[in-house]
Amino acid sequence: MKTKFSKLTLMTRESQRKLLTESMQELGLLHIVQETYDVPEETKSLIHELNIINRLIRLLENEEDGEKIQQAAQPVPVKEAMTRLQKKEEQIEKINQEIERLEKEAHYLAPWGDYAYEKFHPLIEQGVYIYLCHTDKKSFKKLDRSQAIIQQVNQYGRDSYFVVITDQKDYNAPYEHFPLPKTPPSILQDKIHQLQNKQSQVRASLQEEVVYLPMLKQYKTSINDAIALAEIQASFSDHSEEKVISLSAWFPAHKKLEVVKFLEKENVVWKIRDPQKGENVPVVLKNRKYPRLFEPITRVFDLPNYYETDLTPILAVFYPILFAYCLGDAGYGFVLAVLMLAGYYSFLKTSRNVAWLGMILGAFTMLMGFIKSGSLFGIALLPDHPAAWVRQLSQWVIIKDDSSLIFNAFNVALMIGVIQILTGVIIAIYNKIRYEGYAYAISPFGKLLIVTSLIWIFLADMQGVGSLDVLGDFRKYLLITGITLVIFFHDIDLTLVKRVGGSFMPLFFIFTGILGDILSYVRLFALGLASSVLGLVVNQIGQQIMEGSIINVVIGILFLVFGHTLNFGIAALGSFVHPLRLTFVEFYGNVGFQGKGLTYRPFRKSK
Repeated sequence: MKTKFSKLTLMTRESQRKLLTESMQELGLLHIVQETYDVPEETKSLIHELNIINRLIRLLENEEDGEKIQQAAQPVPVKEAMTRLQKKEEQIEKINQEIERLEKEAHYLAPWGDYAYEKFHPLIEQGVYIYLCHTDKKSFKKLDRSQAIIQQVNQYGRDSYFVVITDQKDYNAPYEHFPLPKTPPSILQDKIHQLQNKQSQVRASLQEEVVYLPMLKQYKTSINDAIALAEIQASFSDHSEEKVISLSAWFPAHKKLEVVKFLEKENVVWKIRDPQKGENVPVVLKNRKYPRLFEPITRVFDLPNYYETDLTPILAVFYPILFAYCLGDAGYGFVLAVLMLAGYYSFLKTSRNVAWLGMILGAFTMLMGFIKSGSLFGIALLPDHPAAWVRQLSQWVIIKDDSSLIFNAFNVALMIGVIQILTGVIIAIYNKIRYEGYAYAISPFGKLLIVTSLIWIFLADMQGVGSLDVLGDFRKYLLITGITLVIFFHDIDLTLVKRVGGSFMPLFFIFTGILGDILSYVRLFALGLASSVLGLVVNQIGQQIMEGSIINVVIGILFLVFGHTLNFGIAALGSFVHPLRLTFVEFYGNVGFQGKGLTYRPFRKSK
């Protein structure tokens, strides 16, 4: 579900701009419709200062120490703290740049090895020149050695590194060469170590400044609020002839009394109305506790726009089933539930909704692992299994891997797809009726008739399901009716002739799409089967390893833990991604989901 919104348009005098904007910020309910405007110099200055603060905060967070943060800092003006930090930031940046330059130079000289420049200096003063050179191995063998002394120093693969000693000051050669540098690699490394020590000292001094981190974060909040205030002030439309300004904003409809009370206190003229078709209205999802857990999954794709149904409650029904069908092992479901339960009290303390979602998915997987195919940590729950406890659990298996049964694991995966796709088409009809009108729902209704009649014909006439072979040719009449509705109503904004002439493509996409969409759900069966088979293989190898001594038993147990952990990780990842794909492509596609919902961002002070 989504929260209903109302639109506010207000007008006031130019002289009230600043006070009114500050009051709206205190109210904290209005999503301002911001017009394009030239950014004032004052706002540019604030944005520049915000960028500086962000850099300094990141700099201090790298050095953050919990104990020092708790210590009381001496009162220092924020500007003074920023100036000190900027100087140290510049120092660190200069040192980093110099270290990077020296490291590149040392790395480049490394193939020629280290040397003592002072030993070559007397020769250079006497007019002897030394060059470090580089070429490929074949070219090196063909070099003319009559005019200079050439000595190979190193060889890496096909590359030769050598020294040329000559009396030619302007030495010219068809290969890479340069005069012997005065600073050898060893001296460069010494300089790098000195700079690294200096860098450590500067960073150590930064730890004394970490106590100002809360102050900087608080100042950042005030700058953000000042920027937001300036942007909203600039968003007013000017009516210079009367020195009047106007502004539009959205707010949740259930907050109308609070907004009206605010407006009556201000010296403004105002009007509140419902959204009109085509307006870009903010969206706030409004679901009960259980569906609300699935809102993060909805946001993975996109928010629904204001003029379509929020699919989160439907997703909350189907996604756990799809996930559990993919993961498919009761033992893995138990592990997931336990991990999320542990996370609820530890590493997911700040995201407990995620922990709840994980526990729900784990619980569904445990149930699915018993009733579908039957798998517990890769152990197949078969009625003829040697272990009595396995035979007992096999009684829970309802959806078996038996091709002779109608409700086998393969067919049930397709049935889930059919149900979800039909649900999507029904929601598409509802959306058309609610947001566009009954006439626009005729074509989606025709699609529903086509889909249901095709499935009915396939099962009754082609698969020979006797229980569905009823009502004679009624299913064929449904198909013909559906096709007719799509032909004449697929785009009612066009003329009748254009609709009939352009009806081939909609029909083509319906007939080909329904087959592809339903077959996509085979991945549920395939992923669940792959997970169970890999678990079975891990068990078989582990049992073979454990035969023999106690050491073999220990190694076998370690292998089982490692193998099942790896299989669980891969299976859980696939079980998360592929249901998303089925939801966002097949299901959303049949709903006609448009998305691009505008997130509700009320103009308020930062908390």
